[in-house]
Amino acid sequence: MSRMRRIIADHMVASKHASAHVYTVFEIDMSQVSRLRNRHRQAFEQAYGTRLSFMPFVLMAVAKALRAFPMVNASVDGDTIVYKLDINLGVAVALDWGLIVPVVKRADQLNLAGLAQAVHDLAARARSKQLKPEEIQGGTFTITNPGSFGETFGLPIINQPQVAILGMGAVKKRPVVITDADGQDALAIRETMFSGLSFDHRLIDGATADQFMAAVKKDLETSAFGLE
Repeated sequence: MSRMRRIIADHMVASKHASAHVYTVFEIDMSQVSRLRNRHRQAFEQAYGTRLSFMPFVLMAVAKALRAFPMVNASVDGDTIVYKLDINLGVAVALDWGLIVPVVKRADQLNLAGLAQAVHDLAARARSKQLKPEEIQGGTFTITNPGSFGETFGLPIINQPQVAILGMGAVKKRPVVITDADGQDALAIRETMFSGLSFDHRLIDGATADQFMAAVKKDLETSAFGLE
């Protein structure tokens, strides 16, 4: 094993020993986000110099939900709950030689453009080995995107000392049942994503985890994210 592989191995095994891992999966209709991306992508890239992926939308929705559910943004110290004032979102970046999690600090204070630029910058410098030590420290919640490789959904291991991690599945066109104002059902094609939350049952109960995910889902399905 390389030094990075040994560190990852130790960190993952320690997490499984420390946290009581529980999982929940939500199907999220990403059609609204997809429409916003298609409508504003060119102007966004010209204005901010970075592409508009799905990730900054998810970051923005997660940051908002973490503010509403501070338990998911906490950590455990013995029998003490440590609530974090800042929302620092780790974003897992796959490298040819391993995995690294740079951190977007105070993500709830950034708009969509700020989040997109931060993620692009951190990921680019991670791949070129130019991250500073402080840029991979201090995370309070982590997001990983195995869906970029085509995965339906994932159930990742919690990044200690955090108490939850969200996995993004692939955004794909799928048949779904929709109900109109008259209560009539019909099949429609929507761009959906299965998103899995791994959470630490020492601190977070299923109801809180599902309420948190419901808030993320609602924001992704209905918000204009400041673009309109």
